[in-house]
Amino acid sequence: MITGYLTFLIPALLGAQLILTLVLTKGEICPGQRGRVHKTLPVILAGWLVAVISHPVALLPLLVLGFFTFKVKTGKTRDAGPLKALYAADILAALSWLSLLPTMSLPQIGLSLMAVALFGSSLAHLLLTLARTRLQAFHRILPFTGFVSAIMSVLLMLWLLTGIEESALQAMTVDVVGALALLVLALLVWSGHILLTKTVNRWQLLVASSLLVASGSMQLVMF
Repeated sequence: MITGYLTFLIPALLGAQLILTLVLTKGEICPGQRGRVHKTLPVILAGWLVAVISHPVALLPLLVLGFFTFKVKTGKTRDAGPLKALYAADILAALSWLSLLPTMSLPQIGLSLMAVALFGSSLAHLLLTLARTRLQAFHRILPFTGFVSAIMSVLLMLWLLTGIEESALQAMTVDVVGALALLVLALLVWSGHILLTKTVNRWQLLVASSLLVASGSMQLVMF
C-alpha cells in the first residue's frame, strides 16, 4: 500500500512548508529573524527525503526546495531569494500530497487533509519557536488551528470506523483509543502556554509534536 506513514508525513511537510513560506515572504520580521527561519528549512528537506523512500513524487519538492534553501543567503529570502522556486516547491508539495489521494477512501482523504493543518501547524510552530521569531500571533493561531483540525479529525475517524467490520474494529480498539488519548494529551501540552499564561517553550512543542506523531502512528491501523 502506497500510503502508510505518508498519510500524515506529507501533509505535515506541506502544511509546515506553506506556513514558513508565509512567514518568509509576508512576515514583518527583521533579516536576522528571517535568516533563522530560513535555517530551519533543512528540517523540511529531511522530511521530504524520508518521504522519497516510499513515494518517488516527493523528489520534486525535495529538489526544488533544496535549490531554494541553499541558493539563498540567509536573511535575504525576500530581497534576493528566488521566490519563484519557493512557490514552485509549495505547488509540487501539494501535488505530492494529491497523488496519494486516489488510494484513499473519503474519510481517509479528510483525515489526511486535516493533517495538513494539524501536523503542519505543530511542526511549523516548533520550527518558528526554534528560530526565535517574534511573531507572537502564531503562538495562539497555530494551537487554535490544531485544536479545530483535531476536532474535525475525530469526527472523520468516527465516520471511518462506521465502515469497518465489527471483527476488524474490535482488533483495532486499543490503537484507536490510544490514538485519541494521545491526541488529547498533545493538544493540552501544545496549548499549555496559553492555559498557564506562560511563554511558549520549545521543549513543550517538541513533546506535543512527539505525542501527535505517536497518535498518528496508531491511527494508521485504520488505513
